[in-house]
Amino acid sequence: MHLVDFYYVMDVVAFICCLFTYRKLDRNFKSLLPLLSFLLVYDFVNIFGWMNIYHSNAWCNNIEDILLFAFFTRFIQAFDDRPEKKKQVYIGAGIVIVLSILDIFFLQGGFWKRATAATVVQNLYLIWMICNYYYRLLNTDTDENIELITYPPFLALTGIFFYYLTTTFYYSCFSYMVYRNNYHFYLIAAALLNITTFALNFLLSLAFICSFRKNSLSS
Repeated sequence: MHLVDFYYVMDVVAFICCLFTYRKLDRNFKSLLPLLSFLLVYDFVNIFGWMNIYHSNAWCNNIEDILLFAFFTRFIQAFDDRPEKKKQVYIGAGIVIVLSILDIFFLQGGFWKRATAATVVQNLYLIWMICNYYYRLLNTDTDENIELITYPPFLALTGIFFYYLTTTFYYSCFSYMVYRNNYHFYLIAAALLNITTFALNFLLSLAFICSFRKNSLSS
């Protein structure tokens, strides 16, 4: 089994875990079911290259990145109870989306090319949001005894954090390495991306199970 096939199996596992634990999930985690459904179909289609135009699926990856950025901005922000920060975060995300659209259409070769600068900016914004969550989690006094290894928000955001950290590295080097035609970089980076996608799906699956268990015990 190829690595890409293995991580697609984990897409299916994460979807099944979300589906079977859905009734006992917190509202924010329930929103992941339509996302995982979309990714399941999207990844399946791309495995067979059905979205390729001009021998590339870069155009649909650009669109997917913006959709995922918008979704994860909302998902991460939902764990912040400070209402005064919500508007600021969404304004910042809106600016990032506008800059991304400008990059896709005007700065990096047009709609059919991979907009790596837009992807990196989106990733850095989400990484900043998750780091802000970590800071608040570790510095907020609470009566709740939190075990991080079984705490659903921590598990989910850690999976998202490492995924976007890896893709930031990949796309930061992408244009230069393509120019250098460095095949070894492509092999290592592609394997790293697939491994972190597997880790993301694994941690999401674990978050669903822990959330289900927690809510089942409290009901």
